[in-house]
Amino acid sequence: MPRDVGLATPAPIIAIHVWGHALSARGEVSFQVIDRVGMPHVLAFVCARLAPYETARLDWIKLLPLKRNVLLHGACHYPYRDDGPGRFRSHGYRIRASVNVEMPPPYSYVHWARIPAPGSRRGWRSGEFEFRFTDLEECAVHTLAHECFHFLADSGQIVERNTEANANWWADAWLGAFRATRTAEPSP
Repeated sequence: MPRDVGLATPAPIIAIHVWGHALSARGEVSFQVIDRVGMPHVLAFVCARLAPYETARLDWIKLLPLKRNVLLHGACHYPYRDDGPGRFRSHGYRIRASVNVEMPPPYSYVHWARIPAPGSRRGWRSGEFEFRFTDLEECAVHTLAHECFHFLADSGQIVERNTEANANWWADAWLGAFRATRTAEPSP
């Protein structure tokens, strides 16, 4: 099971189709990718980061606009199955991230994070932290990566505990890799 938190160079994109399906490294349809905010490169980056993992139980990743007076919202819905008489259908993991496309900068939000604590056995403690983003693409990457952590932790593909502080630590690492790809791109 891969344990990469995103510090290395992202895996190459195998294939991605917005409003279609992402293909696994073996070329098989793995999960649906839905982009309603016009950030296909963000979704391509996230799909590439998920490429080393087993995504057969992932139904979809959605990136949606948010109309509320907040910057972002994300959710990872875990598999559901109702064994009752056909009241609900079962589903796999579902990741949804929404960003407020109408909100002006600055882009920041307060959430749980790993706060350095040299005296603790882990070297950190869980506490509130203000996350800052230079633009909505960074906000979308962080939100999607956070929810991907919940999927990977719940499905047993990584060994970190499934907590908000760990999810944001993971998202910070993916955001760092995303920022590195932006600085590596040649200017026009």
